[in-house]
Amino acid sequence: MIATAVSILVDATLITLVLALAASGLAVIFGLVGVINMGHGAMLTLGAYFAWALVSGGMPFLLAALLAAIGVGLIGLVLEVVLIRHFYDRPFETLLLTWGFFLVATELIKIVFGSDFRSIPEPLPGTFNLGFAEVPAYRTLIGLFTIGLLVAMGLVYYRTGLGIRIRALIQNREVASLLGLNVRALYRWVFTGGAFLAGLAGALISPMLSIDPYIGNVFLVRSFFVVTVGGLGQLLGGTVLGSFIIGGSETLFALITSQTFAQTIVFVLAILILRFRPRGILAQQN
Repeated sequence: MIATAVSILVDATLITLVLALAASGLAVIFGLVGVINMGHGAMLTLGAYFAWALVSGGMPFLLAALLAAIGVGLIGLVLEVVLIRHFYDRPFETLLLTWGFFLVATELIKIVFGSDFRSIPEPLPGTFNLGFAEVPAYRTLIGLFTIGLLVAMGLVYYRTGLGIRIRALIQNREVASLLGLNVRALYRWVFTGGAFLAGLAGALISPMLSIDPYIGNVFLVRSFFVVTVGGLGQLLGGTVLGSFIIGGSETLFALITSQTFAQTIVFVLAILILRFRPRGILAQQN
């Protein structure tokens, strides 16, 4: 009985961390600069396809994942320079622009890569025997990587000069500008960094799923709930808490009901949380 409970908890934890990885790029873009990035799913998908193309060409997976993330980051940089930077004060317009990017990127993926399912062999197949349970080796590695990534993001955000500037920008953009901060450059690099993280997540998650032009959509809605429920601007605690509520708790509910009904329960729970905590559980409320 205890072994079963621990095994379930481990599964919920791994799912939480995978979802946290998928949501990290959106947590940066939406949580820090307020852009409702409807293109987040397409960025995940591009990361997966770039990684598949590079691995198919004989490149080692880790290098392919890094180059895929850089490629998506560069696409995010171009998108920001050409379009997004003109509309930071107009959230509805940025929503439409990023939705347009999603539509265009999805059609280009179909043209370039086709609509057939692709796959990448797991770089670390098999399982780890923990004594009380066996856990997928690659998923466990991704969970550990996600913990390291979130800690690194938290350190940058709370312990570096760049993080101080970003927090000043979030709290009061006008005052930050008057104090000499380059607001335009900070916004640009935050958006680019979020795109990089989305591409990295898509590349790293791709061996666990079949790759198709809509693979990123699996995580899009969940990522938005993760960021908003956890708390806007709460990169570390908010992302982890939101991922557990949306991903981990769904795993637990699925034990006593169907998967579809478990998803419904989780989304209703998320809506109730946002009804009483509109900026998320950990964010300061206005």
